[in-house]
Amino acid sequence: MHLYAPFSEAQAASAKAMGSPRGYYMAWGGGRQMPSMGTVNAGHVGELFGTKLKAEARRYYGSFVDLHARGEMIPNERSFLELDPDKKDRWGIPVLRFHFEWSDYEIQQVAHMQKTFAEMIEAAGGKPSSPPPKDIRKAMTTGGSVNHEIGVARMSARPEDGVTNPFGQLWDCPNVLVADGGTFVSNPYKNPTLTILALAWRQADHLFAEMKKGSIAAPA
Repeated sequence: MHLYAPFSEAQAASAKAMGSPRGYYMAWGGGRQMPSMGTVNAGHVGELFGTKLKAEARRYYGSFVDLHARGEMIPNERSFLELDPDKKDRWGIPVLRFHFEWSDYEIQQVAHMQKTFAEMIEAAGGKPSSPPPKDIRKAMTTGGSVNHEIGVARMSARPEDGVTNPFGQLWDCPNVLVADGGTFVSNPYKNPTLTILALAWRQADHLFAEMKKGSIAAPA
């Protein structure tokens, strides 16, 4: 199973008090299901073999629940991309170079996640399998590893504030539209796919209307 809980108003107030102004969702999995290769985890049952291993597997099977969260990252000036001044591709075109760094907002957000999860487990009568790390950064996944990456072609109301207009058209080249997650101005904690689809549909309607008016050249 894979259950999902949205960010509540009570959580928002608690997180803000800890220095985390944005939200996150909680998801968890586990319970009694078809056994997988990880059902018997040596870290939980110890170095066991034979009948003792089988007994521990029966005792622990279905008793562990995995909790994780995905949070909204706030853009910061240390996270950006640029053209590499030295490295080029096979055609001699400079490749992109990415810079990325978590801010204190995200670090405090993860601290709030750890606190919330511990409270949930204890309230349900459970026991955390291990204490949260003292260095919160060790509980954070590497940036770019979740595959919900968005941004870098910011949508804006004015050319000086972003890359595209509200319809995803490049300010500098109206015949080019960005119809993916690049136009997002921040990384929301919810999965972005449905919003990307809605924006693409809206862009297509706008594109057809502009082509009929002659504002945008139709493909040859």
